[in-house]
Amino acid sequence: MIEWLRKKLPAPMAAPETAELRGARRRLIAGGSILAALTLFWTPIARLIGAGAPALFLGLVVFLAIQGAFWLSAKNAADDAWLLYGEWRDE
Repeated sequence: MIEWLRKKLPAPMAAPETAELRGARRRLIAGGSILAALTLFWTPIARLIGAGAPALFLGLVVFLAIQGAFWLSAKNAADDAWLLYGEWRDE
């Protein structure tokens, strides 16, 4: 981070990322990438899979919604614990 910005911030912007949060973030990125590819190449995939293509699309959207909600909740809790309980002051 730029040094002048670090001096202006009263506290770190976020808690360190745990292995669980990193995995959840990577699943969200992978799911979003797959959803983008599925949307971009919808016609060939729909021809290849047939009637299962809308179910695949819907399943992926539901997965992203659930995974995103869990990740956001865990990330907010980690950030709150980091900032409110002063764990960052020990660095």
